[in-house]
Amino acid sequence: MALGLLAGPATNTAAAQSGPDLYAGIIDGPLWAPAGTPVHFETCVENQGDQGTGVFNIAWYVGGVRQGYGSHEGVPAKTRVCNGNSQFYWTAPNDPGGSRHIKWVVDEDNHVQESNEDNNSTSYSIEIY
Repeated sequence: MALGLLAGPATNTAAAQSGPDLYAGIIDGPLWAPAGTPVHFETCVENQGDQGTGVFNIAWYVGGVRQGYGSHEGVPAKTRVCNGNSQFYWTAPNDPGGSRHIKWVVDEDNHVQESNEDNNSTSYSIEIY
């Protein structure tokens, strides 16, 4: 009687990152603003992946309408950049009451092939008084 072992190819079960992974982060801005006043928002871009990116575009939306758009220089692997094109200036409308939805998007045009495309935007609401 012969005994044998069945063996298959070895597999690595560790999570493997492959490529860049841009992360939109958190928007830093006020939770409320007086009607008609300028408002400043800023954020950082983080590349959580194991490869750097090339140049990509960013966008800011207010109430679903694109209000800001521009180029952002590439971000090296495992790096957070807070001094690039990641600021947005907006004037609160002259109609007090209610809120506005602010959204920040990195790699707006999907120029960077990423390991995770689901973390490229973040948003929050600002109350106008």
